[in-house]
Amino acid sequence: MSAIPAFRSVEATSAEVAALKTKSNLASISLGSKIISYSDEFFAEASNLLKDEEAVFLPEEFTDRGKWMDGWETRRHNKNYDWTIIQLGYPGSIFGFDVDTSHFTGNHAPVVSIEGANASESDVSSGKAEFEEILPKVNMNPGSHHYFVFESPTKAYTHLRVNNYPDGGIARLRVYGQVVPQTLVAAADGLVDLAFVGNGCRAVACSNQHFCSPSNLLLPGRGKTMGDGWETRRSRTPNHSDWAILKLGIPGFIEKVEFDTRQFCGNFPPLVTLHGTVSSEDLPTDDAQWVEVVSAVPLTADAQHYFDATGPKDVAFTHVKFTMYPDGGIKRIRINGRPASS
Repeated sequence: MSAIPAFRSVEATSAEVAALKTKSNLASISLGSKIISYSDEFFAEASNLLKDEEAVFLPEEFTDRGKWMDGWETRRHNKNYDWTIIQLGYPGSIFGFDVDTSHFTGNHAPVVSIEGANASESDVSSGKAEFEEILPKVNMNPGSHHYFVFESPTKAYTHLRVNNYPDGGIARLRVYGQVVPQTLVAAADGLVDLAFVGNGCRAVACSNQHFCSPSNLLLPGRGKTMGDGWETRRSRTPNHSDWAILKLGIPGFIEKVEFDTRQFCGNFPPLVTLHGTVSSEDLPTDDAQWVEVVSAVPLTADAQHYFDATGPKDVAFTHVKFTMYPDGGIKRIRINGRPASS
């Protein structure tokens, strides 16, 4: 067993939490996270822990088992403790957690701990996987976000076991981390989407994310609603532009790109550009040299747009900067290229 990693509890308004939220939520249902097993979910399903949207409370909503709650809630009077096992969407190292008890007031889980395992799904399901403690028992408050940040990221895990002492409710679990790909996901033509979250890409900065986060640009599939793309507020300043910087999962030579405006009809960006740079930093410095990869191209509503990269073919970019003129929303970005390590 590994030693328990050092961690600290931090305030929701702290810069540490802002930095934490630039990481990928490895427990997101959008990444394919799922519940493997649980001890009990009498009042509310464990799968609610993985929802991307914030928890809600419906005062008049009841089920045949009692009050409807948007979270995981077990029955009362447990003599031991409750637990659920989560398969992360992709294996990854963990930078911190948000254990959210929103709307659970007289029925929240008073104490929680979290364990991790790096194992196959079959070993987890059969009980052969070895779990080790990542977050020891911590006290929970009712109706609150609880942020925990590790001093350094953990090793990579595939599964988590959330322990609820002795019983009660948890609304959401956010597992902020960095995807550690087992193998790169490649297309039939041999190109790799360097901007895919499953290949380790992350959104590290943006000018604005008023409606939804640029991290959504990296998700698998084409999404379900306009809310799972990246959308900025309306600008009123002449010559305005909005931008997002993506740290590619692996440095690579960019050959083709796709900009998808699915479900963005009255709010898609009319013009966009893509630039690339090489940096050893998580976020390139202000004096980074950005090279044009795709020149100013128009986009249309609710459509996939494909372009050949026109930038240098001999530069293995580490980051790209996508810019919208003047503002708007876009669903997905695919940066298809050849990894520098291949």
